[in-house]
Amino acid sequence: MIKNLEFKMQDNLIIKGQIEGNLESDNLIVMLHSGGYDRHERGVKEIKENQKIYYNPLGNYDYLVNLLKQDYTILRIDQRNHGQSGKNIDIDKLSAALNQLDVTGEDIKKIVRLELARDKKGLGLFITKYPKIKKIVNKPPIKDLSFIQMKDDLAEVMKALPQKIGKEFKTIDYVGTCMGTVVLGLYLKENIKKANSLTLFSPLYTFDYSFINPPKEAEFLTKKKNAVENGNQFRLGNAVEGPKTLEEVKKFSKNFLTTIATLDIPILCIQGQNDVLVPQKIQTKIFKELEDYRSSNNLSEIYYAETKGVHCLYDAIFPSVLEAYWFIKFNQKQLQNKTNML
Repeated sequence: MIKNLEFKMQDNLIIKGQIEGNLESDNLIVMLHSGGYDRHERGVKEIKENQKIYYNPLGNYDYLVNLLKQDYTILRIDQRNHGQSGKNIDIDKLSAALNQLDVTGEDIKKIVRLELARDKKGLGLFITKYPKIKKIVNKPPIKDLSFIQMKDDLAEVMKALPQKIGKEFKTIDYVGTCMGTVVLGLYLKENIKKANSLTLFSPLYTFDYSFINPPKEAEFLTKKKNAVENGNQFRLGNAVEGPKTLEEVKKFSKNFLTTIATLDIPILCIQGQNDVLVPQKIQTKIFKELEDYRSSNNLSEIYYAETKGVHCLYDAIFPSVLEAYWFIKFNQKQLQNKTNML
């Protein structure tokens, strides 16, 4: 059973998602997708003759859900500006542009609300009324991606969830991919209660290589950095990074590894051997540091697995998904054994 959900954020943006699996379970799994994709974690491999060829016929998370759905309730959301959730629009810039196109003040407010909810039908009616606004409405100015804002979105979603579905959960297992791993790290620093485990697919342990000081040979990353440092936005699908993104990352990156290291829950990290954002040598070095810190401070186990290819999900989905499945099941069993001993 799948139940669609909507959550209204403090800035009126609508976050859309779904809850599925065993809705009678007291154990929840929360999945956060990577940048540019959606709640299904479905990636485009290539485009041939205007036809999109996907890595997998389903989204990568759909495979994991199918393994877990008998025993767990599962929550997936589209993070802001992704999937079916509202666009992360720059309201001031959009309002000014609409005003220049002679849209009335009241209609500007309505169009902004429709953009935040990603209501295509409603926007279509205003395009009919004001034909000149079609371009700006279909591609409105977007705010720079903010990990902190997405962390706050997740906090609002988790706070509203019990009332939405009429129940609380005893435990929560978290799963994140790339961008989602960062959001979860920031979120769990402040919301560790009920957390049972954390699975990280292609995690961003460090931001020096991927954001702050990418090497010259990493052409994609240096191109992004140059664009952002020149005051421009860099788009990878619906992930829109800009100067404010870089400024934010520089601030929280100083303590991010410490945040991961001190989360006293079992953690599984799975990465591709040819990962572009965090190269293998850096991966293994950081993981060893995390492992040593947690061991010396008597914290929960942290596990590390490598797969062939660049991205552990897109290039080696089945070993990665199975690793995550057994990790989550094992930690749930361990928790049950502890509970039974009390």
